[in-house]
Amino acid sequence: MFPNKLKMTVSAAVVAMGAALPALADDLSSMSWDEIVAQAKEEGSVTWYQWYLQPEMREAVKAFEEEYGISVTIPEGGGGANRDKLIAETGREEGDIDVISLWTGALAEMTQSDVFVQVAGTIPGGDQRNTTPENWDTEGYAVAFWGNQAGIAYNTTRVNANDLPQTVEDFSAWMEANPYGIGFNVAEGGSGKGWFSSVARDLAPGVDFDADGNGENELAAMAPVYEWFNSREDQFIITASNADSVTRLNDGEFLMVPSYEDYVAGLQSRGEISSDIGFYIPEMGMPGGANVVGVPANAPSPAAAFVFVEWLTSAETQAGFNKQFGSVPQHPEASDEFALIPASQRGFTINWPKEPFLGQFTDGFIESVVQN
Repeated sequence: MFPNKLKMTVSAAVVAMGAALPALADDLSSMSWDEIVAQAKEEGSVTWYQWYLQPEMREAVKAFEEEYGISVTIPEGGGGANRDKLIAETGREEGDIDVISLWTGALAEMTQSDVFVQVAGTIPGGDQRNTTPENWDTEGYAVAFWGNQAGIAYNTTRVNANDLPQTVEDFSAWMEANPYGIGFNVAEGGSGKGWFSSVARDLAPGVDFDADGNGENELAAMAPVYEWFNSREDQFIITASNADSVTRLNDGEFLMVPSYEDYVAGLQSRGEISSDIGFYIPEMGMPGGANVVGVPANAPSPAAAFVFVEWLTSAETQAGFNKQFGSVPQHPEASDEFALIPASQRGFTINWPKEPFLGQFTDGFIESVVQN
């Protein structure tokens, strides 16, 4: 009469009344949304494994706590450690994670149906949630909640907007005219990898960067890309990380650096970098992606997890994240009026190259360019 896996944390009051045990995450689809919300309030808490901006997120979720009377705990921990914990707990009857944030690429490392419960089909307005971030079909097991756009950050007092390079040819001329004016890193932070991969798409037009699996021929086709950078080794600087790049841009060492829209906006909103730092997506395109949230099938507070995901991905919360953090809204009805770039530039967004090819030719860049 009960689901195969029973939720073990049932309040004493429910047991005393002889009421039915609360449903597990994979059984919530048979309940109405009002019933799910009622159970969520009975559960009373949700644990969200979120790996970045943890102090800021603890403040942001207070609006959810006030609205529903459900407390939110965000443990310390990095993204990789959280992912490993999720996978390690998959076989347990009940895990520690109610909701987990992941970069979209992490979903390729697991069988979604073995790890998560489908959430998009149960939450109200689920059909408006983004379940295909970065051209990956989550099948409703995960929902995008945070948009990150790679682009170029620049000093608006030293670089005229009309002179911003838009194509690989433009960058060639700009770098020659402004030696050491640009810095980037492809190993730490990701945004430098985004610019490098965009240059690679132009210089290796015969390679399908969106293919699920590429081979030795495609890797060999990266040789002209590495040569393009090696021939300009006196025109750019390899930095320690994405954060290092932006810090040195803010300090005046660089004129422009690859970065992320949300990262720049977040630093500006906290007064940590100058408002003179601008941001744009060059016409040749740079990758845009999203981070997702999912509810493990063995979540200890499944109803609270569903209600939290609904709130987190709602138009109102997404608009708030755009204002506070600069993230790209993942709900179609959310306002993006605080974005650093105009809506017209969103058309220059391209997908990240598929793994493992992205990692393979990035390793080639490090070996052929950085260590050369």
